Amino acid sequence: MAKAKRRCLIVERHDWETGGAQQQLQFVLAKAKQFFGPGTTDRTIQVRVFMNPGLNVPSFTKSITISREYRNGTRRTNRFPEMGNVPSAFVFFEETHQAGTYDVWWLADKVPVAAQYSGWERGKDTQYGRGRYSVLVAAPAPRRA
Repeated sequence: MAKAKRRCLIVERHDWETGGAQQQLQFVLAKAKQFFGPGTTDRTIQVRVFMNPGLNVPSFTKSITISREYRNGTRRTNRFPEMGNVPSAFVFFEETHQAGTYDVWWLADKVPVAAQYSGWERGKDTQYGRGRYSVLVAAPAPRRA
């Protein structure tokens, strides 16, 4: 039986959603469905967070929730207050060899990340600005742009 190929979801975090009060990360719906499955119910996952993406050991591990699709047509992270400290960046959710566990890191230098991949999908524009970009790529994704 062939091994399943691992994937990595990369999603943009905007300038206007950074800061301690902005503790959720929203997803482009189509990419979230492809990566996390249907948005009919909340899904609890384990994340191994790499505050320094160049290290081989995560800074911490915790359970978070990937939300169901809300009435306003969004899905997002919940129970992940540390997301409030993430700057404007591309955030990476990479599948591991353990089902339901993801390596998470971010790269704040967006231009090289955007140039490195093709197939970006843009989410809906909001009252705050343009929609976020998201792409699904083969893992492992480089932790440096």
